[in-house]
Amino acid sequence: MNHTARLTFQDELGKLHSLVLNLANEVKANGELLLEYLYKHDVPELFIKIKNKDKEIDKIRWQVHDFGDELIVLQQPVAKDFRQIITSIQVTDNLERIGDHFKKTARHLEKFSLSEIEIPQEIIKMTALGLKMLSQAISAYSEIFEGKINTVSALDDEMDELYRQTIKKIISLIKTSSEDKIDSLSKLFFIAQSFERAADHAAKIGDLINYAITGKRKE
Repeated sequence: MNHTARLTFQDELGKLHSLVLNLANEVKANGELLLEYLYKHDVPELFIKIKNKDKEIDKIRWQVHDFGDELIVLQQPVAKDFRQIITSIQVTDNLERIGDHFKKTARHLEKFSLSEIEIPQEIIKMTALGLKMLSQAISAYSEIFEGKINTVSALDDEMDELYRQTIKKIISLIKTSSEDKIDSLSKLFFIAQSFERAADHAAKIGDLINYAITGKRKE
């Protein structure tokens, strides 16, 4: 690859990078809407906003796939560049799955009023921690060309512990609540599970970025 072609290829990598960051910020915005809703119990048109952003997320995901495939076929990148392209596609897929979990959470929240039940603080903490992990993953991806190693996955153990605490709290609430609230409280299991799985994908993004930089997979 000559110098001019190399510069052009780097420009194309930059465009792919920008597409992924755009998608990441759309996903993060949905997570922030959910956290705001859990705090305030009322965000106008929350569910419509999340559904609309989810459509944009799906659209950008396939743009990344198509663009990445095109770069591989036309540019025949060297090993490190190839890893960055593949990583961008895999990061995109994990971001899309995080978006799906946020959408599922919104659907569960849409089915009942938060004024009916107590939202465990553990769920709010899970949401905040998950967004912290996602933010760190996005930051790590934004700096992928600088070769910085990240420690996003180190927070996954903290999330797992919070998830266990949350499940215990929900079970306790169900045992001590009136029968008419049990159905609403049981939906909290699915909400907690969605946030835990979203965090797993954020941790996976961190590991993918480290692989792109070092060529070594996490053991």
